[in-house]
Amino acid sequence: MRYNSQGLKRDVALQIVGVSKHQYYYISKKTKQGMKTSTTTSKDDGTEVGNKEIVSKIKELKRNQYTQYGYQKTSRWLQQEGFFINKKKVYRLMKSHQLLQEKCPKASRTYAKYRKVLPEAPLHLLEMDIKMTWIESMKKHAYTLTLIDTFTRVVLHRITQYSIKKMDVKRFWDYVIIHHLQPEDCLKNKFEIEIRNDNDKRFSAQVIQDYFKENHLNQVFTHPYTPQENGHIESFHAILSKHLAPYLFWDLDELETHLKIFYQKYNYERLHSSVANLSPMNFWKLYKQGFIDKKVDLKNRKIKFKLNVPYQKVRKLTGKIEPEGSSLHDFEKIEISKKRVSAESLTQLTV
Repeated sequence: MRYNSQGLKRDVALQIVGVSKHQYYYISKKTKQGMKTSTTTSKDDGTEVGNKEIVSKIKELKRNQYTQYGYQKTSRWLQQEGFFINKKKVYRLMKSHQLLQEKCPKASRTYAKYRKVLPEAPLHLLEMDIKMTWIESMKKHAYTLTLIDTFTRVVLHRITQYSIKKMDVKRFWDYVIIHHLQPEDCLKNKFEIEIRNDNDKRFSAQVIQDYFKENHLNQVFTHPYTPQENGHIESFHAILSKHLAPYLFWDLDELETHLKIFYQKYNYERLHSSVANLSPMNFWKLYKQGFIDKKVDLKNRKIKFKLNVPYQKVRKLTGKIEPEGSSLHDFEKIEISKKRVSAESLTQLTV
């Protein structure tokens, strides 16, 4: 090397000419070359066809808008057309002729920074999730989408259907924005609203992510296999599962009746230890009125609440609200479900 004759050290000389140490010391090994790529393909009738014919068949397939296949499905299609060809050769031919499909870019996601949430006020951090419930007459599951406010533990909205698609999620949030976020003037008050959810494809769809951005909502995804990052809604679903466990639901109407009563009782009557042993809705009312003291533990990322008036005054301050859907007719439906469960158990015993 001429740079050596000029007194330069090896590393400096290699850096100047742009050669790595590996390339400088490489010694070619004289070994057998690999197999040459085949130029023909056999057919089931015993004939051989050239690669050009294979490529023309692939191009013919790609011209059809309903058969825009990748190399794996294309190889299966060619095999069904009578060609003895594997997916590696199809990939090579499609790549060399620029017939491979472009990879669909995955929508970028923002993941949760902390496992334990620390909301500052109501409606600042919301969690949503989907739960399945078996429907006996249809022999399939119904799906319930629920949204909970992590500060007050109030369930803001819920829908139950045989299937929930991304457009259902969008309509779900239209309701939440109109009935909960707009009345609180979240934009005017500059609320930074965070929405936590798992990596369900209905939540991660690009149309849903764009919808949240358009409405100034910060969507955050939990890390895979970490349900504790969505702990409030997971805990709520555990309570709901315990409630629904004794029942066998014949149709969606029966399930809807149970859920309507349960969600109302949960919001307005069931005492929650995390919100000063008050019902979530009463806690929210008293917090707005200034009757709740808040203590934040930043080290353990916990919030402790304390009622600063006697509990005997809670009813007077909040007023008694009868939950919707608690009619005698609704409770009769629940009794029918209980009887059906008993009958089902008796049938299993006799069999």
